Amino acid sequence: MNYLKTITFTLLLFILTTSNSRAENKKIKFGKVSKEELEMKVYDQDTSAVAVILYDSGASFFETEYINDNSNFICKFERHVRIKILKPEGFDFATFKIPLYHDSDGEEKIGALKAKTYNLDGKIVTDKLEKNSIFDEETSPNWKRVKFTMPNLKIGSVIEIKYQISSPFYHNFRAWQFQYSIPVIYSEYRTQIPSYFNYQKTTKGYYPITRRDDGGRRENFLIKYREMDQQSGSAKMIEHQYTLTPTSQVYIYLAENIPSFKTESHMLAKENYLTMIEFELQSYQFDGGAFHSYTSEWKDVKKKLNESYDFGSALKKDGFIKDILPDIIKDVKSEEEKTALIFQAVQNNIKWNEKKRLFCDKSLKNVWKEKSGNTAEVNLLLVAILRNAGIEANPVVLSTRQNGIIHPSHPTITQMNYVIACAQIEGQNYLMDATDPYCPIGILPFCCLNNKGRLITETNSEWIDLDPGKGSKISIMSNLCLTEGGTLKGKVTEAFYDYEGIDIRKKISNNTEGYTEKLESDYEDWNISEIEYKNLDDRNKPLQIKYSTEIENIANMEGERIYFNPILKYKTSENPFKLEQREYPVNFGHPIQENYILILELPTNYTLEEQPKSELIKLPENGGTYTYRVSKTANKIMIQYKLNISKSQYLPSEYEYLKEFYNQIITKENQVLVFKKIEPTAIK
Repeated sequence: MNYLKTITFTLLLFILTTSNSRAENKKIKFGKVSKEELEMKVYDQDTSAVAVILYDSGASFFETEYINDNSNFICKFERHVRIKILKPEGFDFATFKIPLYHDSDGEEKIGALKAKTYNLDGKIVTDKLEKNSIFDEETSPNWKRVKFTMPNLKIGSVIEIKYQISSPFYHNFRAWQFQYSIPVIYSEYRTQIPSYFNYQKTTKGYYPITRRDDGGRRENFLIKYREMDQQSGSAKMIEHQYTLTPTSQVYIYLAENIPSFKTESHMLAKENYLTMIEFELQSYQFDGGAFHSYTSEWKDVKKKLNESYDFGSALKKDGFIKDILPDIIKDVKSEEEKTALIFQAVQNNIKWNEKKRLFCDKSLKNVWKEKSGNTAEVNLLLVAILRNAGIEANPVVLSTRQNGIIHPSHPTITQMNYVIACAQIEGQNYLMDATDPYCPIGILPFCCLNNKGRLITETNSEWIDLDPGKGSKISIMSNLCLTEGGTLKGKVTEAFYDYEGIDIRKKISNNTEGYTEKLESDYEDWNISEIEYKNLDDRNKPLQIKYSTEIENIANMEGERIYFNPILKYKTSENPFKLEQREYPVNFGHPIQENYILILELPTNYTLEEQPKSELIKLPENGGTYTYRVSKTANKIMIQYKLNISKSQYLPSEYEYLKEFYNQIITKENQVLVFKKIEPTAIK
């Protein structure tokens, strides 16, 4: 037994040592591009790659900076990256957008920026990025970005940039991304953090990262400050200085030959799944100084939001509401009716300005007056009016689908970027977003369907499920006659429920004539007429579109036989899942249903000769079904299919089944009916 333990330990030690030796950190010099890099035509490990990151090196460490008579710790971040352009699509990776944070306490600054493009034209030709090609862009109230595109780009170019960011914000310690949508040959990140600072490290993604402990380093930080001379009658400033000597822990994170991240349909933000490492400040304390805790609980997030001038305090500045409320709710008594009227009033009167925000930029009174606002302003106004009407209402903060998943164990305001409203009536929650004029109560915009949000009350906060309990449903019913010439004639009724109803109403956008013209142009062979819209303005009912049609060239005529594919609309023609293996979940956002019925009347002298078999296709664990049926009564054929995607999300382990599920649907929907001409019965 002891002998086995010895072998196991030795083997484990060998594996760890080998792992570390394979991922030794490499250093290259800026400007020393090789001829081999420029002659490279393709990346052998991924011949489809449009570009490849040859080298990506980063470092974060601390220095002190003397400003306004005091020394402060500054977090420094450096990056040096070299990229090879292989195809025209790779030019996109020659545009850089470097985010910088700022607030009333200071700003991040970029410096030591160097950027060059290298091409091979008999010899190595170098083009330097000029200063007038660098631009600043404001992206949100607290963020801007430095943007530039590399010069003289060609297929085969190598581009290289190097820069440094100085940040006074300890909480904004830079994350490091190892994986991108192009392959990475080598990536390393070096962190050197003094013992004064405590960060929680979180790794994400599916590609392994090697961490190497480079031990502790004694550092010297010069601290200077000036103060008024304490001697009586003196107005002189005295400068003091001393040195702090903490031990800084050094880690190097390494990864090599990282494959490109392959995006696919039905996924949340790819940032949720890319291989990266993130740092969250937990606390800091200098020698002899006060202890500063940044470890938050959700109650701290709730407190900060409620005390914020642009969130909780904004809700209390509601004096103007008493003047507008009577005209909104009139003589209505029930809470349900009041809620519906108030929701409609905000939804119909306030236009969303397309900005997704967690905080208000102006007062709720001005939002009502100007008839426009961001997501926080519109929905906090809704909460405020509901409260004034005696409805228990509170805001819900969340992160949208493309903003990333909220980490439940890392409570922080910065994770959220959106606000919705929640009314609680007789113990039931009604979620609302008045920014979307097409969403009824209980259905949120698709961008909000990102698992859970945080309900913020004045005394508490709790998780709330954002799943609306409703999904997307299409129902189509067709009664058509097939002529001997292969033309279909008859009537079609389409019904769109919930999210499908929202999408179609947006496309119609109160312009039925325009939508009718588009429908006719999209289906030229259908010859659509007598079109009728039902429940267009009632968002709580399915939208119905009825029309007559005469469809030409829909069937193949071969001698005495007609070959006909009965799936006329909403046919699954392509599998949305193409990867050999998917390492992240499939997220539809909500369940999906499609109901399709075609009742087909045959010509009197034709009969059904061949038909697809009826079939039931199932996903494991009640994950979904697809039913296909063909039945015949007299000279009428009924074709029916029903698709039911019953879950909003499927795990990577279910991907293979989901992919095959769609393969079988495509096979089934490509099958045809065969009608054969028969001789009329002789009269005796």
